Amino acid sequence: MVNDYIRRSRGLYLTIADSGNQVIVCAEAIGSGAESGAFPNMLDKLDENMKMATKKEKPLRNALLHGDTNYFTEDNLQEAAKRKIDVLIPDPQFRQRDPYFAEKKDEKVKKKHNKTYSIEDFTYNSKTDSFICPAGKTLEYKCDATLRNNSGRQYRAKPADCTNCSLIEKCIKKRNSKKPARALYVVYQKYKENLSEKMRDKIDEPVNRELYSRRMQIIEPVFSHMTYCKGMNRFTLRTQKKVNIQWQLFCIVHNMWKCIQSLSEKYGN
Repeated sequence: MVNDYIRRSRGLYLTIADSGNQVIVCAEAIGSGAESGAFPNMLDKLDENMKMATKKEKPLRNALLHGDTNYFTEDNLQEAAKRKIDVLIPDPQFRQRDPYFAEKKDEKVKKKHNKTYSIEDFTYNSKTDSFICPAGKTLEYKCDATLRNNSGRQYRAKPADCTNCSLIEKCIKKRNSKKPARALYVVYQKYKENLSEKMRDKIDEPVNRELYSRRMQIIEPVFSHMTYCKGMNRFTLRTQKKVNIQWQLFCIVHNMWKCIQSLSEKYGN
């Protein structure tokens, strides 16, 4: 199985490196914009490069690819699934659910027993396009919004209904506001299967958390080697096309050193 890691450096300079030798197999400077939108294009370029290197028709089939939280979107997960690529791309809140970040065991138990109401505890009314909370109050549609790189609809209760509610302890986690109001965020269901929710469950499994933690050991040294060891920490050209060429030249220099080092260890100087 091939392990590929994708992440960004300063700005939007993307790379994919293999986990065996930290050799960069795909690199692209995309200029401005959200890096999450570059995910399909990077997969295309990676597929093209790996076809040339392996001579396989579908080199990414059943490969394992790790990405940081910036790439966590339903569209990206669906794109990977369509290409039959196994991915580990955690949601931005996955560390908050990590038991190793809990201060005390009794606090973890308390949080477990005092779990707040989720969207499954609310009843949707299709006629009024609203939700009914466990206390019988109405959450009305307010606006379309973007949350965690996903688009959806936001529903919110009236502050007057929440302020003196007897169930507020189980409904609202943070009540710093003088007028707390419960909100629900419903992601647009563009696909038959919700892979975002499945990925949240997947990354919470201890074996996948341990596997994902290796990403730092693979990709971070690549960038530190280029910027610190080789001094390639500044671009001298302008325009996206020229910067992309220079970025790929930086990656070639890194790969040459990796190849020389690997051959020296095998055959000697």
